[in-house]
Amino acid sequence: MKRFIFISALIELLAGTIMFFVPQLVPDLAEGTSSHLAMARMYGAAALGLGVFAFQVWRNYDNEALVRTFLFAFIVFNFTAFIGLFSSFLAGVFANPGGALLHLILGLFTTYYFIKNRFGKSNLWKKIGVGLAIVGATFGTLLFLLPTILHQAGLHPEYKLSRKYDLSGKKALVVTTSHGVLNALGETTGKPTGVFGSEMTVPYYEFQDAGMHVDVASIKGGEIPIDPQSFLFMIKSDADKRYLKDGDFKNKVKHSLKIDDVDFSQYDAIWLAGGWGAAYDLGQSEVLGEKISEAYYAETPTIGSVCHGALGLIQAKDTLGNFLITGRDITGVTDKQIIDLGISLTPLHPETELRKRGVNYKFNSGNQDIFQTITVVDEEERFVTGQNQNSGHETAQKMLGIIEKKSAVAILD
Repeated sequence: MKRFIFISALIELLAGTIMFFVPQLVPDLAEGTSSHLAMARMYGAAALGLGVFAFQVWRNYDNEALVRTFLFAFIVFNFTAFIGLFSSFLAGVFANPGGALLHLILGLFTTYYFIKNRFGKSNLWKKIGVGLAIVGATFGTLLFLLPTILHQAGLHPEYKLSRKYDLSGKKALVVTTSHGVLNALGETTGKPTGVFGSEMTVPYYEFQDAGMHVDVASIKGGEIPIDPQSFLFMIKSDADKRYLKDGDFKNKVKHSLKIDDVDFSQYDAIWLAGGWGAAYDLGQSEVLGEKISEAYYAETPTIGSVCHGALGLIQAKDTLGNFLITGRDITGVTDKQIIDLGISLTPLHPETELRKRGVNYKFNSGNQDIFQTITVVDEEERFVTGQNQNSGHETAQKMLGIIEKKSAVAILD
């Protein structure tokens, strides 16, 4: 244990010196914001202080109370640093979780020595219980903070320029997948999937709160499958929570309209929701392609999509038989995000398919694309597309702004 304390002192003194005095030497921080550098220096100050403390403990190793105090402080520091650095990794401050893993390992070793020092004469089960309690408290704290951590990392961000609209009398249509199984082609079984919850609920409430009447349709009609992961506690959005208490909306989802029976030209907003299920039927539906084309030429509807929902645009054609989206600024989920999540068995990938159609594909990318977002409006302001599940709020808001502007022009005319 004395050797461990000495090694710990060296690690903390070295890390503290770098992070406090020259954090810009760390590649991930070299071009970081001033706030990132300030946080790095705060960490560096704490590490320096703990390093000095560890060195003094090593020199006075015979003082059991001092050793015990150090071990307890080092447990708290390492597990807290693990949570903080892991959060920073998710937020894209660091390119890899190496720092977080280092502190997790140091925390586990310190826990072992703390138990050995403090409970050396206790029975094995008590030692195991104390160890599990310390580790459980750490991961319990991480789990408790996970929704906040993920939100701060970029999941379901609020659109800062959001405003309230009054579009009473206008109509919106939310279109989703009817496919509910995550399976490879030729297979019939797999994990349940469908539309990703927030990609349907966020725009629905944006439109409804603007006074619009909102209908819900799907490729086959009837009950819409919703990816069960949508409603996991750390992923669930505020709109998802609202949906789960909304009997009227849930009834629309259970008895969705079949797109074949819907006149898209009668709506002011058409929204194509994403989710893994959309990879199986939105881009393959000739009917949906025809409906989008009709809506475009009707001129009234503003057409929006998010994530895999962009696949609903790839079958649409102009009067000459060319793809309607060719040459336009369009976005959808990146191939990298699909790879990051380890789900590549789906038949169509938005980035790949959009590029095949010759769109000017826009996107943001980072350590984990699941925390990135961008909303793109084409030059005609007819197509408003969001990159992924984080883009729903901004994309719907920009659609509302375009619809309001159209209404004002119509009144002036």
